[in-house]
Amino acid sequence: MRFQPPWGGAFRLHTFHHHKPEALPEGTVDAIRSAILGSSLLGETNLTDAFAGTYGFTITFRREGLSKLTGHFPAFVPFLEKALLPDCNAFLLNPLLIQNGRGVEPHLDRSMEFYGEGIGSPLAVSVLYVHVPEHLEGGELRLYHRGRKVAAVKPTPRTLVTFRGDLMHEVVAVQAGAPMLSAARVSLVVEQYRVPQALLAGVPHFELRTRDGASA
Repeated sequence: MRFQPPWGGAFRLHTFHHHKPEALPEGTVDAIRSAILGSSLLGETNLTDAFAGTYGFTITFRREGLSKLTGHFPAFVPFLEKALLPDCNAFLLNPLLIQNGRGVEPHLDRSMEFYGEGIGSPLAVSVLYVHVPEHLEGGELRLYHRGRKVAAVKPTPRTLVTFRGDLMHEVVAVQAGAPMLSAARVSLVVEQYRVPQALLAGVPHFELRTRDGASA
């Protein structure tokens, strides 16, 4: 099944996902990893139970709050310039760190529903593979449409994957190669929403969130 998304610009998603190898230089991706591992926000995930045992934090922002995000995390700028879709107006960004024995259960991304019932799924989800351990076993991203597996993406360093926001997806448990947090499989994920104006007011311009709560 081919899919033509309702956004403009040069980007076109002709299947369920788009795969761009070597999307960013090695040094740029290393800087992103250092920013994530060095952040005081990093801890056990504040996402849903599907992410149990993984690590990260979340940043919710509207397009007008982008400058505040880049002020906090300048290393993320090249990723955001590559990944953000022009027709989207609200975003949820989260680093995702997965160690041995952990994965992400099948789920739909609807994180923005926290701020307004009816916002629904994102238009698209973009994933940058920041660090893939050399001897990683497992950790594959699987995408499903109407119960059928439509893609299986093996994590590859510096690859940017963008997929339809209405797809059920999971990350297969990591079996080996990531015995500690400093050696974890690391990705940087952004859910991209086109929120109706009537609901957009409920979405913060910029908000950092961990298991301990939210801060601006």
